[in-house]
Amino acid sequence: MFEFQVKERRRRTLSFRRTGVSAECRAADESYVPRVVLKPDAAKKRIEAALEKNALFKGLDKEQINTVIDAVEEEKYKAGDVIVKQGESGLYFYLLEAGACEVWLSMHNARNPQMVKIYGPGDSFGELALLYDAPRAATIKASTDCILWTMDRSTFRTILMASTRKKRNLYEDYLQNVPLLKTLDKYERSAIADVLEPEYFVAGKEIIIEGTPGDKFYFLEEGTAEARTRGAVVMKYGKGDYFGELALLNDELRSATVMAVTDCKVVSINSESFKRLLGKLEDILQRKKTEYAAATASTS
Repeated sequence: MFEFQVKERRRRTLSFRRTGVSAECRAADESYVPRVVLKPDAAKKRIEAALEKNALFKGLDKEQINTVIDAVEEEKYKAGDVIVKQGESGLYFYLLEAGACEVWLSMHNARNPQMVKIYGPGDSFGELALLYDAPRAATIKASTDCILWTMDRSTFRTILMASTRKKRNLYEDYLQNVPLLKTLDKYERSAIADVLEPEYFVAGKEIIIEGTPGDKFYFLEEGTAEARTRGAVVMKYGKGDYFGELALLNDELRSATVMAVTDCKVVSINSESFKRLLGKLEDILQRKKTEYAAATASTS
């Protein structure tokens, strides 16, 4: 009975999603009262496990995490179901617990939509429409049967919006000026900004050590660095340059040591996020491998 009431209420909101959401959301945010959807402890543990996989939630404290767990509501979709539609207004944020979803984008100059991304367990979507009061940027379809947890707009804006927007604003301009990422759209760069982790190295400190396993990919945000192998400098890096991709692309040990020449600030992406978010750039990254090979050969 409760499940039927939830579905019936959600159906009644569909027409509302297309109109006047901005003013309603601001009013809801100002008078926000934490939402509680009753659920068994087993479901709460599943939600917490899904949240731990998602970069958006890493900056939240325990109290905020519990508020999210209480507020989210389970939704199930069959393979082929449309979850969100490009161009419509958005009232919900989605966290994928199980299954896979496809992201389809309609381009102005293309006759048919193009599939640009696949989401798996722990991924989330729908935040851009809530962050920027914008229409849905893409259509999301379930490619398998899916279990998702949905968060209403007021909860998202109250708990996550401030921390998410702050982080995105911090890195948006920087990522836009990184040559490697020029071909990505704002949506894709925002997804990268969500998973970036800042790290700091003093002059003379090793960022990467030759012969060790590779678990991160780096962008150099501030300072200068250089790659060395067999004691010789083979590459020099400045602001906007990147390194560490070869070990992740080829599942190999680090082929060189990268050392901070001056005090450096880097932002890193772990191997799992690297493969998920930078897959479409693999051809560019593989071409860079030739440059490394030539530089290394000249030292032998």
